[in-house]
Amino acid sequence: MEEKKLRLKEGERTAGITTIVIILLALFEALVGFLSGTIILVSDALHNAADSLTSFASWFGLKISQRKPDEKFPYGYYKAESLVTLFISIFILYAAFELLLQGYSKLYTISKISLPFEASAMALVSAVVSYFLAKYMKKVGEKINSQSLIANAQERITHVFSSIIIFIAILLTFYKVPYVEGIITIFFSLVVFKIGILSSKDSILALMDVSPSKEIEDKVKEIINSISGVEEFEDLKLRRAGPFVFGEVKVKIRKHVDVKRAHEIADNIENKIKEAVEEIDSFTIHLEPYEAKEQKIAIPVNQDAGLSSEVADKFGRANYFIFVTIDKTKGKVKSMYTKLNPHRNEPIKAGFATVNFIVKEKIDVLITKEMGDISFHTLRDHLVDIYKAKGKTVEEVVDNFMNEKLERLVEPTKKEKIIEKPEQVVIRRKRFGWGRGPWWRWR
Repeated sequence: MEEKKLRLKEGERTAGITTIVIILLALFEALVGFLSGTIILVSDALHNAADSLTSFASWFGLKISQRKPDEKFPYGYYKAESLVTLFISIFILYAAFELLLQGYSKLYTISKISLPFEASAMALVSAVVSYFLAKYMKKVGEKINSQSLIANAQERITHVFSSIIIFIAILLTFYKVPYVEGIITIFFSLVVFKIGILSSKDSILALMDVSPSKEIEDKVKEIINSISGVEEFEDLKLRRAGPFVFGEVKVKIRKHVDVKRAHEIADNIENKIKEAVEEIDSFTIHLEPYEAKEQKIAIPVNQDAGLSSEVADKFGRANYFIFVTIDKTKGKVKSMYTKLNPHRNEPIKAGFATVNFIVKEKIDVLITKEMGDISFHTLRDHLVDIYKAKGKTVEEVVDNFMNEKLERLVEPTKKEKIIEKPEQVVIRRKRFGWGRGPWWRWR
């Protein structure tokens, strides 16, 4: 939020500086134009004066955008900048129309210039100042994603060309060359028309909540898909409001995920998106339960005998694991395969090592007779649903699962035993006198 305010402040400051510079430039051009009798320089001064109004409008729009949301405008005032951009575009089109009329009139008249050196020098000064102003506004506009500043920068670039054209026209007019001034001015007015049309189009689309860009949309989709716990998503909506983007999406997660974990997933999505796309101001996530058409089940077994395999009593010490994929819509087994448990003979923490082994198979459900504390929570962290086995064989267990006859485990079936190292036992004996006879001899 603080960074957003700083961006708006920077845009406001930039618009204010450019407004003052353009007004001063217009005053100097008008003064030199009147003194030298250079009508085209006076017209450019009027054009700059019009631009000072658009710069002021840009400053005003960014100023309004900083107002906090209230009851009347709960989503803030960000669209004020888009609205101001539309007015800027209208000014650009008006200026282009004026230039077109002036260019047409210059086809039949030749101006008399009394101070050609001062007039031409003023045109060059205008070109140089306009160039650096355009670069400054474009840099800040792209940095804070301000449409009005970028639009002003584009229009200011046209002033660079117009000032050069005016410089050439002043020289040619001084030497009584006909038609040149009028033709060049008409051509330039058409260029300004194009810029005005494009700027107005962008502002109207922003006011109509247009999606910002395919690039931003693809980036958001990629981030959502990369978040652990998201099964799928739909109805992704992005809209531009002034210099910022707002979004929302429906994310589907597994039904057994608790509220705390669900909020963690939502927060993770929002934070990752805001880090990757700076323009995004707010991103709303609607969480919904995920209904999978297929599920992959892991079951610990004693031997590799397919669906006839007996379910093992132990989880971490099971000889094999059978992985069964079921089609929930058809209620039947779609595929299965068996893998040897490589951690069955581990001296300690066999359950934890086995969890990492089966998680790599990308399972959705584990069905087991018993489950220790560490293994249970590790599987839940990987969003694996755990059920207590009921039935002797894999076939019976799977059938009970598809008919919803199994109990879903919400806590471990046993607590992990704390195994002390030998040196810990020695320290305890020395401290408390264990193993040295009756308690009355401990002293």
